[in-house]
Amino acid sequence: MRQLTLPSMLPIRVRRPRSEPKPRKRSARRVQQNRRAKASRRFARWRQRSLRSVLLIALLLVVPVAGTAAWGFGGVSALGAAILDWTASAGIAVRKVLVVGRVETPADQILAALDVQEGSPLLGFSPAAARERLLALGWVRAARVERRFPDVLYLHLEERRPAAIWQHQGRLALVDETGAIIGEDEVTRFPELRVIVGADAPEHYAALSAVLNARPEMLAQVSAAVRVGGRRWNLRLANGVTVMLPEHDVATAWRVLADAARNDALLERDIVHVDLRLPDRLVLRLEPGAEGRGDDDRGA
Repeated sequence: MRQLTLPSMLPIRVRRPRSEPKPRKRSARRVQQNRRAKASRRFARWRQRSLRSVLLIALLLVVPVAGTAAWGFGGVSALGAAILDWTASAGIAVRKVLVVGRVETPADQILAALDVQEGSPLLGFSPAAARERLLALGWVRAARVERRFPDVLYLHLEERRPAAIWQHQGRLALVDETGAIIGEDEVTRFPELRVIVGADAPEHYAALSAVLNARPEMLAQVSAAVRVGGRRWNLRLANGVTVMLPEHDVATAWRVLADAARNDALLERDIVHVDLRLPDRLVLRLEPGAEGRGDDDRGA
């Protein structure tokens, strides 16, 4: 949709053609006065730009030195604060905050992390300190903060992508593919994510995720992963089957299960548990009442 501006909405007046006036001859004195006036205006504009450039260079040189001296005495001195206030009154102050890459991070959290107000001295703002505060926000994975003179703060954010929901002590929180905790807000917006359970589940989820991703056709069937004894994982599949993974060599066990599911339709049988903890065999436990179709426990 194209926005209409006010001039385009006004009625157009049709002017009647008039005879062109005869050009008037200007005296040589008037021409010379006009030239002098134009030259004077050009010089005034050049002088104003030059003064601004000199002022900016001086500020960039003086303020860091004054700030360093002030901190050497244990804080911002009255002189340093006066210089920063003077730079703000000269126009080098925060007026805009431009953010690139923000999708999920709340705007109020970003502004709180910047800890700056409109009109604050731009030279008194620390991009490094603001970056550290931004990285403490759950959604922010990486951040770049820049001062753009004379009045802009520029932020480039890289946000985390939720990969699982961590369940612990009755509380739910989003985590990304590395296991970093994003936060407890907005969990209900991602019901399709698998659940991980256990006090140390987030810090070990990255390794498990790398193994599961190696067989995408099996990954889609995993609805939950439970950390057992801080040593290994149990997987809960969408069809209700529990897969008991070993403590070591998880990748091999996952590959064996995927091959059995593809070649022998293993997961279509009436089973409730698949035990992969033994390195040389695969142990199945059948559903109650399925004994007539096979043994209660079988090695494959």
